[in-house]
Amino acid sequence: MKQLAKLFTGLTILVLGAGCSQLTESIYTDNVQEYELNTIDTEYGYTGKAVFKEFADGSGLELTITLVGEASKNEYYFPAHLHYGQYQQGENSPMAEMLNPVDIRPLKSVTIIKDFSLEDLNYTYYHIKVHLAEEGPDYEKILVAGNVGEYNENAESTE
Repeated sequence: MKQLAKLFTGLTILVLGAGCSQLTESIYTDNVQEYELNTIDTEYGYTGKAVFKEFADGSGLELTITLVGEASKNEYYFPAHLHYGQYQQGENSPMAEMLNPVDIRPLKSVTIIKDFSLEDLNYTYYHIKVHLAEEGPDYEKILVAGNVGEYNENAESTE
């Protein structure tokens, strides 16, 4: 009887695992691109990563920004933006997309960018900036920044 219970449990785990795998595969394509976000303001010392996943239905991209550095238990959000052009310190490039802010507690942000593909990303220069604050003098403090798109030699594609 114990062997039958173990077999049933094993089959259940196998079926559930396959179901979850199929669900994940149906949401995204195999096209994923990762980019490093480099420390800009050394006072805070954050680094990070931006990961773009393409939706299988062609509706857009999911962008996850994850920072590495000091988290907090207090609620606070770092504004984040996708800008046109390559990052140049002190230059204010036009904004392509306002991204969801990075929550200081998990040091993470997830943004859905509709009607945008990795192909779109790969044929134009872009960069991401994460600011210390939404406004005032701390808005000018850039925690991390990084160039994204095919023209970025630091891109890691997981195709």
